[in-house]
Amino acid sequence: MARRWLRVAFLLPGAAALAAFVVELAVSGNLVANAGAIFINTVWYLIGAVAFLFAADTRAARRLLAATSLVVIGDAVGYGLTAHANADWAVVILLQTLGWTFECSVLALFAVFPDGIYQRSYERRTVIAALVLQVPLQIIQLAGSNSLGQPIFASTALRVPDPFFVIQLRSLGPAATALINGFLALSAGGALALLILRYRRFGSQQRHQIRWPFYGIAVAVAWGLLSNLLPSSSGPPTLTDTIIYLGPQVLLPVALAIGIVNPRFLDVDLVIRRSIVYGVLWLLIAAAYVGIATTVGIALGQRVPLQLAILLTIAATLAFQPARHWLERLGDRFVFGRRLSGYQLISQLGAGLESSTATKDVAGTVAGVLQAGLGARWVRVDLNRPEPTPVALAGMEPGEGAVAVLTAPLVHANQVVGRIDCGPKREGAYVPADQELLTTLGRQAALSIRNSELTAELSDRLEELAASRMRLVQADDAARRRLERDLHDGVQQQLVGLLARLGLARNQLRRDPELAGSTLRDASLDAQRALENVQELARGIHPAVLTDRGLVEAVRERAARMTVPVTVRIDGVVPGARFGSDLEGAAYFFVSEALANVLKHAQADRVEVRLASKHERLLVEVEDDGCGFDASRAKRSGLRGLQDRIETLGGRLELRSRPGNGTVLRMDVPTYERTSV
Repeated sequence: MARRWLRVAFLLPGAAALAAFVVELAVSGNLVANAGAIFINTVWYLIGAVAFLFAADTRAARRLLAATSLVVIGDAVGYGLTAHANADWAVVILLQTLGWTFECSVLALFAVFPDGIYQRSYERRTVIAALVLQVPLQIIQLAGSNSLGQPIFASTALRVPDPFFVIQLRSLGPAATALINGFLALSAGGALALLILRYRRFGSQQRHQIRWPFYGIAVAVAWGLLSNLLPSSSGPPTLTDTIIYLGPQVLLPVALAIGIVNPRFLDVDLVIRRSIVYGVLWLLIAAAYVGIATTVGIALGQRVPLQLAILLTIAATLAFQPARHWLERLGDRFVFGRRLSGYQLISQLGAGLESSTATKDVAGTVAGVLQAGLGARWVRVDLNRPEPTPVALAGMEPGEGAVAVLTAPLVHANQVVGRIDCGPKREGAYVPADQELLTTLGRQAALSIRNSELTAELSDRLEELAASRMRLVQADDAARRRLERDLHDGVQQQLVGLLARLGLARNQLRRDPELAGSTLRDASLDAQRALENVQELARGIHPAVLTDRGLVEAVRERAARMTVPVTVRIDGVVPGARFGSDLEGAAYFFVSEALANVLKHAQADRVEVRLASKHERLLVEVEDDGCGFDASRAKRSGLRGLQDRIETLGGRLELRSRPGNGTVLRMDVPTYERTSV
């Protein structure tokens, strides 16, 4: 209910002013004489009201209603205050205020057309500056002008004395008056500039809406130029004269309302509508062509002989012929858009692909060029990832269930990587040459899209390689710090204790040899434990059995020290077989880490280690029958270092596990060279 009353409040001022205007004219007996003014005000108000009722939530519709209502209010107030009474300075100021308020409302409308949203901060600042500027201009005009007059809503010519005139400020008054009177042209130019800037930023849907006021302005200008070419009648105005006079005045508000409410209005007659516009432009060009030829002939006919004037007129006509053809081609492109040949389309696509690197950008370039070149309502590019996935769309959004009229696969190396779908043509139907062109461009686009994907993959691999190298450096630093800590806290303390025992035994040897012998036996045990700790540390760095006897024996030795039964199976790897030291180290520590994880997490009853060498690749698997886990949610932070080390050797690490089904950890590394001892 509140929203309904709010709408009534918006509609009421214009409706009341229109009714008052009609009543004023009827009472004064000037209703018939001012039928044109009544028609213009009625049409303007109805256009704003209809746009507001259909799009009340849009700021642009509300501002259109405000502008049309101000026209009606201005005419009603202007007629009421100037037609029957002597106007004074207050009337002039009031009408001037209504005038620049209307002009600012038009500027504010164009600043948010068609979506009702300020896209840039300068749009809002321009509107605010136009409003703020008017008040000081009127104050300067009052102080610096000895008379006031000629507001746009006055029904008669006005010129009244200014009681606030200050002679010392008389130099400022004319400038302020000129700015106030010329603000209509300034605001119109500013509004058009804002609309053009918004058009350049918007997408196809908003551009289609903004084209409507451009259409209205163009037809109104053409209408006015053609009306000037028609002979004027000396008698009372006829119906034709009235239509010629009133027509251009309603075109702009009608175009604005269509752009806000229904930009697809008359799309069913798109070809006819464009043909009419092109016909009007062609008539204007032809009229200018004839006018120039006639003007040259008349001017020369008064100065040179008739025969020479005819020859010079023909020469001038021929000289203007190229300009006429250029204007006609320009008009054709303006109305029907740019139409490219197949070669031009391929060239434009190639130029666009040169500046596109990302897959989405490449697909967007392909869709945009094809949509413009083929004249399709929409073009969509789908890529197989692995299911068809839309990655780019040019033109209007296809409705639900929309079917492609023209389609071509994206094929690279005999593999279908995607598809290009084209919606219906904007005008007419596709021809076989369009399908051939789409297929040809599809092959070029497939190559570019595949190259962009490879570039993205390479970039990702390079980033991962850099991160892997950094992790390896950090892992080496951590390993060195851990070794230093283990040596300091373990073996070093044991050796310090051993030295202390040896010093005690030396002192005891002189006093009590038997007690010294006992101390030496304890020192010997300490030395044995220190030696075992050093061997364990060395095994963690690089076990001696791996250096002396190879990978298979080192793995067997590591399995023998497990508290869980471990079976080692080999396939194609003899016990004496040797691989590169980096590969053997990576494989051994892979098995060690996997077995350590089994002890920590798996709760397994048995473990199996498999080593196989086939086709110059070493495969190592560690499988347990433990509790397993969800591999898709595992962080794998403990295996990150191993994975980096394996990938550095050109291999890969795989993990398979499910809750209750155990775990399989697999390493696959190229061997390249292998020696046997």
